[in-house]
Amino acid sequence: MASDRPDEGAADPRPDDATPAGFPSTPAAAEVEADLLLPDRQVDDLEAQPAGQMSREGLQEGAVRGAVWTVIHTFIAIPVAFLVNLLMARVLGAADYGRLAFLTALMEVVSRMLTAGFGSAVIQFGAKAHAAGRTEAVSRLLSQSQGFRLLVVMPVLSVVVLLFADVSTSAMVIAIVFGIVVPAALDGAVACLTIENKTADGAKIALVTSLATQVAVVAVVLAVGTPDAVWTIRLIVSGAAVALCLVPISAVYRRAVLRPVLPTGMPTGFWRYAVPVGLASVIGGLVMSRSEIFFMNWLAAPAAVGVFALAFGLAGHVFAPAQAFVGPLVPAISGLMEVDAPAVRPAFRRVLRAGATVVGLVEAVAVVPLAVLVPVLYGPEFVEAGPVVVALGVSAGFVTVASPVVAFVSARLSAGEMLKATSVALVVDVVLALALIPPLGVWGAVIANVGGSMTSLLLLTRSELRGLGITVSLAMRDALPCFVGAALAGVLMVAGDVTPGNEWLRALGVAVVGGLVYVAVLRVTRSGLTVPDADAIIRALPRPARRVGPWVLGLLTGRALDAPGTS
Repeated sequence: MASDRPDEGAADPRPDDATPAGFPSTPAAAEVEADLLLPDRQVDDLEAQPAGQMSREGLQEGAVRGAVWTVIHTFIAIPVAFLVNLLMARVLGAADYGRLAFLTALMEVVSRMLTAGFGSAVIQFGAKAHAAGRTEAVSRLLSQSQGFRLLVVMPVLSVVVLLFADVSTSAMVIAIVFGIVVPAALDGAVACLTIENKTADGAKIALVTSLATQVAVVAVVLAVGTPDAVWTIRLIVSGAAVALCLVPISAVYRRAVLRPVLPTGMPTGFWRYAVPVGLASVIGGLVMSRSEIFFMNWLAAPAAVGVFALAFGLAGHVFAPAQAFVGPLVPAISGLMEVDAPAVRPAFRRVLRAGATVVGLVEAVAVVPLAVLVPVLYGPEFVEAGPVVVALGVSAGFVTVASPVVAFVSARLSAGEMLKATSVALVVDVVLALALIPPLGVWGAVIANVGGSMTSLLLLTRSELRGLGITVSLAMRDALPCFVGAALAGVLMVAGDVTPGNEWLRALGVAVVGGLVYVAVLRVTRSGLTVPDADAIIRALPRPARRVGPWVLGLLTGRALDAPGTS
């Protein structure tokens, strides 16, 4: 289904619009341009490449265009989704909101199974082949992937939904058709967007889909007002939107998607990567998502399920802008390893610094104010969700900072590392959920969610740091702003609870104090962005945002350059 994932594009490896507006176009300007993913690039002749092979600059431009449009989509769609979510919670109440969360989580797992492993392998092998100009190999791979989805994935997942979704017959038919059959038939187009690095087109499709979904949901909530009806309309819109992904991809790849063949003769190493990554993706999705809802549906009261689901969703909304930066990096990193492997280490550190700085700011100024306002916005049924928002928000912040690690591990095709890390994390998650949800309710689910997420990310991060030759102390310095923001969120939550007065004034007060203290700590510790980091981000901003962008990023810039010898 259409999502915020990186998009892909035309067969032409360097389309006419490859240079975004505002980017240096003259040789003189190019000589002083600092890359977003390639911090210390020297502008010289690249080594000879096969015809059609993408250059470092091509990968850079695709990632930047995708990041910009993904952020635009996020800043438009998230406020709309927030308001619609507010309406749903008010109309449905905690118990029915919990049922909607359960049904949605079920289809999230099904959707993940539809694309896990096999889909990841198609993207990784396809992105590398496309970056190298091997169009015929990509076309063959897309046709084979469609054959596998239709012959294997679609029947299996249909049985899963039939067994576990307790809904009416009409809703069941809609779930299978729009949640499984349509995505299985056309999901190769979504993968092709990522393969071709057309992330901007994918973000535009995601924006249209998101807005259409919210309009449909509002109509159904007001007209029908049941969780099953909301679930059904979401599936219809999102399933139909998959077809839109056929439009921007190249004609040769579109034909390949629409002409499935038997999945025989896959590329060397394909299944060796796909199988463990598939298991790791499904397991990792259970660890990182709100899978605790399944245990709560069994072990806790329906209202508690709704409280946890609301808090988890709000934490996701808060960090969506930061997470939007990560998606377009996946095809760029995969291609970067193919054409310029030495640039990966500085790229990793730049992404880590930028992510930690943005996440720390969000933790300091947004998480606690939102938590303070939960009872006012959502009503007394959700009063318990306030502190839960802070706990899950801080956890989501660390997940966001570490999420590029998954992109780097995937680009290395390190499937075994992913499988081991996610398997251990799932065991931690399940044990904590079974042990703590019965006595603690919502907080048992929170502890299980945080424990599983942190276990997976710590194991993957340790492995990737070792592979890149980055010390733990260096990584901790790059990620310091995230720890600062998390500490401030905890202190501000306590202060907000004990401070009397109007909730809106308290929310404003903790936001202002959090922002001022955060910026001050960055200056004192000389952490946050470097000047080249800020310059690279400014160039990626849309023109209107460049008026305030330098001022905001200047506040978050703690040092001029990285320490010598550490890049």
